[in-house]
Amino acid sequence: MALGEIGRRSETTRLRAVLEQSRRERGPVVAVVRGEPGAGKSTLLDAFRAEASAAGFRVAVVRGTGTEDRPYAAANRLIAQLRADDGKLVEIRHRTPSGDDLGGPVAAVPTGQDTPVALCVDDMTQVDRWSLRWLLELSRTLPPAPLAVVLTVRICGAGAGAVSGPANGSPDEPGSALLAAAESIDLSGLRTHDLAEAAAARCRVRLDTRTAAVCRELTGGNPALLHALLVPHTGSAPTADALRATAASGVLTGADRWLAPLSTSALALVRAVAVLGGGAEVVDSAELAHLTVEEALGAVDQLVEACLLANHTPLAFRHPLLETMVLGRIAAGTRTALHLRAAALLRDRQAATTTVAHHLAAAGPLGEEWAMRCLWRAARQLEQEGRHQDAARCLRAALREPLCPHEKSAVRRELAELDAFADPERAVRLLDAARCESHDPGVVLEYALALAAVLAECGRAEDAVTVLDDAVARLGRTAGDDSWQLRLRLHKAFAGRRGPLWLAQAADDPLGNLACRTPHQGIASRELAALRAVQAVDAGADREAAVRHARQGLPGGEECGSAGSATLLWHTCGVLVAAGEVAEAWTHCGRGRQVAGARPGRWDHLKVELLRARVLRARGDLHGADATLTPLADRLLAFAATGHPSAVTGVAALAEVRVLKGLTDSARSLLAESGLEGDPLPWRRDSAHALAARAAVHESDDPARALEDLLAAGRLLEEAGVRNPAVLPWRSRAARLLAAGGERKEAAEFAGAEVDDARRWGTRESLGSALHALALTETGKRRIDLLTDAAGLLARSSDRLHHAFVQADLGAGLAEFGRGEAARAELLSALRLARACGAEPLARRVQGAWRSLRGTGGGPLALSGTQTTTPTPSAAPDSASAAEPSAPPASALHAAPQSPSPLLDRLTPQERKILHLAKDGHSNRDIAGRLFVAVRTVEFHLSGAYRKLGISGRRQLAQVFSGG
Repeated sequence: MALGEIGRRSETTRLRAVLEQSRRERGPVVAVVRGEPGAGKSTLLDAFRAEASAAGFRVAVVRGTGTEDRPYAAANRLIAQLRADDGKLVEIRHRTPSGDDLGGPVAAVPTGQDTPVALCVDDMTQVDRWSLRWLLELSRTLPPAPLAVVLTVRICGAGAGAVSGPANGSPDEPGSALLAAAESIDLSGLRTHDLAEAAAARCRVRLDTRTAAVCRELTGGNPALLHALLVPHTGSAPTADALRATAASGVLTGADRWLAPLSTSALALVRAVAVLGGGAEVVDSAELAHLTVEEALGAVDQLVEACLLANHTPLAFRHPLLETMVLGRIAAGTRTALHLRAAALLRDRQAATTTVAHHLAAAGPLGEEWAMRCLWRAARQLEQEGRHQDAARCLRAALREPLCPHEKSAVRRELAELDAFADPERAVRLLDAARCESHDPGVVLEYALALAAVLAECGRAEDAVTVLDDAVARLGRTAGDDSWQLRLRLHKAFAGRRGPLWLAQAADDPLGNLACRTPHQGIASRELAALRAVQAVDAGADREAAVRHARQGLPGGEECGSAGSATLLWHTCGVLVAAGEVAEAWTHCGRGRQVAGARPGRWDHLKVELLRARVLRARGDLHGADATLTPLADRLLAFAATGHPSAVTGVAALAEVRVLKGLTDSARSLLAESGLEGDPLPWRRDSAHALAARAAVHESDDPARALEDLLAAGRLLEEAGVRNPAVLPWRSRAARLLAAGGERKEAAEFAGAEVDDARRWGTRESLGSALHALALTETGKRRIDLLTDAAGLLARSSDRLHHAFVQADLGAGLAEFGRGEAARAELLSALRLARACGAEPLARRVQGAWRSLRGTGGGPLALSGTQTTTPTPSAAPDSASAAEPSAPPASALHAAPQSPSPLLDRLTPQERKILHLAKDGHSNRDIAGRLFVAVRTVEFHLSGAYRKLGISGRRQLAQVFSGG
């Protein structure tokens, strides 16, 4: 395909039609090709010339001469080309400005019966008006042979209907009359799918769909701008980032085409608009360019006509690449001065902080306190918007301003926190260099804690401990205040918990003394309380103490704005979840996004989201947990593959949630992509959760491997001194696997040991889970009794999902004893809970058990649905219909509990729900925990319900529900 036809197929077709029409009608046909500078008008005209020559036309071409003092200059050049073969020299001489009869000059065009003529005029705005009159007269004359006239004209930025230069004069002007009579062919920018072909043909550059879209965004599809952008990448396949970097550099060819014709005032204004950026106001641009508003408005019109600026206010460039071209042509010193003046100007006009900061960062240090504050505030705002690179640029600019040591430390730490998520090694280098060059004790402490936190997050706990020990050695002992020493040791203890087990064991001696120290006020006291809380959870012996310490360690008030508050929230809310205080933990999770640093693109944000997912999983909300973790999946997988402990925990949690939802293949892919599927895993605490997730994935297809992973997790936790099943109920999971494989004795040992540990810890969730596992190792009435006890405990807990598992097993067990009505009630409740939680495999299992209930006689029910005649020592059979539906009706699954008394219809759904729980014997605190509301909310609904029912308290609820 010819170069001029790339992306111009329809325009080329229309120009061919001009040739065919002139042949068919044997008269003059005029067309005008219109477009902005660089749109490819001349290239298309060359393609038309070649097409006309190939079609047998005698062709003459003229470019705009721009010489008004030589009348008929363009016309004479056209005639000379047409008469070249005749050997005659014919010249049109100008006689009067108003023009005379042009019959003679028109007759000078050599036309014959068999010699069609094509005239090509490039840039008619630069053609003298006498030649335009001549062309107009030609278009009105009927020569004896076909005549095709094609002109090009630049469209000014005022729109497709406006053209630049003399042609855009009054209707009486020959150029305007010629345009009015001509067929218009408008050239828009090349489409995205045509840019790849144009890039390959003109610059030997390979573009894919994404990079072609970037080129379209930067150039608007303008072929000349595209060529300027791609020239530095000739013979390569640039990335989108490389193209944007080239555009931002401003070192591009072809700027003279746009800037050379501008007046001095227009050039000054376009530079001001380029410095101010898109959305510049006319008044601001005028002041920056040292122009009056009237002068600026005239310059705006000139820039719109030159297609540099779009035809609207606020002012903006027609294409983004034009802005960088203009910036690239401004000398560095002048550009810096303009940015400084722009920053001061916009600050005085109370412009957006990020806008002012952009100019401060581009200009360099100003030496003013307001500049540093502006850059710092802008960085935080940009980070909130997800523009992390721009935020880091502002922070680096703030570091160039004169700062006191503590301010410089705070800015450096914030910059390191930004880098820690995208480039941890750069963050480590920044903090380590700053730590080594600092001498102020407070600043050294801040750098040491920040550096240790980054190292621990990266899985380099040993290095974190080394940094903290080095800080202790450097600081010595400060008289009168040893809080810094306490904080360093606390952080060492937390870092040790995230590293290999030997590292935590090596820190056992100082930790024993540390936990007994009298804490100071502030962050140190909360960190010490958090450490005591997690140690109490590990020991698994004093739940009340763990909850008390966790509540003391929760960040609150001004401390939510301090560094490390997200880590405190992670530890303390994790303790609350383990202690069964899920509703309270969820409340604090809602406040977690107010914590300093808990913004997207930071580790603190990742921790808060992982914590939310953990609480949702504890509530049995698999959909919520999956929806919380899935947006983080790519980051989690990448970080887990490099050993980041938080990421390992997150991938493990997501994989387990996917298994429970029935997405086992997806869970297996997560483990494989993160490197957690292979052996061996690091011998540290987070690996226990990875092993448990692996066991969940392989439980259905390789029970032996699943059991091996659970036992490995158990050995790891026991070596770490963790006996609490609330941390990871590995014994009950192993017991269920062993019982399913027929190893009941060994299963009973594991389950019995976990029951003892769960009783010692004292939460309903842990004890209910342990009793469930123990029940699966028993048979007969003992099994039913244990399942009933487990179901009762879990019904008063927040773990709806495990409650559904227990009810499913209890329903199946009751069915075996011929207690069909009770079995159906348990199975129906289990199915409701399973679907509410999103556990589809469990829901299908319950539906299968439901379909097996085809009769309720005195004997056990066969899986085929027929009732056997063997008697059983169970209670008298229920009086129920022998035929049961194959699955519970949909209305039964989603309907609210039936109202035995018409009085209950007066209540709101929430009041009925709370009354049902109160009738079953739940305390107000239990109801609040199950429904995730405050106790006062429960009390409010109960009092309202009592008033509507005309009763005084709980003792009368049984009568109301019985219909009395």
